[in-house]
Amino acid sequence: MTATTQLRIVVPTEARLSRAPVIPDEQVINLTIERDEKLLLSVIEAAHRLGVGRTLMYELMDSGQVGSVHIGRLRKVPVEALHDFVERRRLLAECQSPASQPGGAPASSTD
Repeated sequence: MTATTQLRIVVPTEARLSRAPVIPDEQVINLTIERDEKLLLSVIEAAHRLGVGRTLMYELMDSGQVGSVHIGRLRKVPVEALHDFVERRRLLAECQSPASQPGGAPASSTD
């Protein structure tokens, strides 16, 4: 889906207060917004989505933590592989939290 709109730059001036502003065409900005609906991302795009660097992204893929596919010489990351990775990390964090361990939260020491 693509949406295009025009924005006009309006600088407040005293003249503007007394009458309707006249905005020259050179102050018009054309803005196009596209939804990103790619199924496969480049390694850089995937790293950007996760908020990590390119090197760490390659490490995650090499270790099998994040799935990837080869298309010709290119290595691409399925969007779903990023969602799966984040979900596994979230579940792992929940399982390792002290509140989820048998016996509940860690006991506080009182002397």
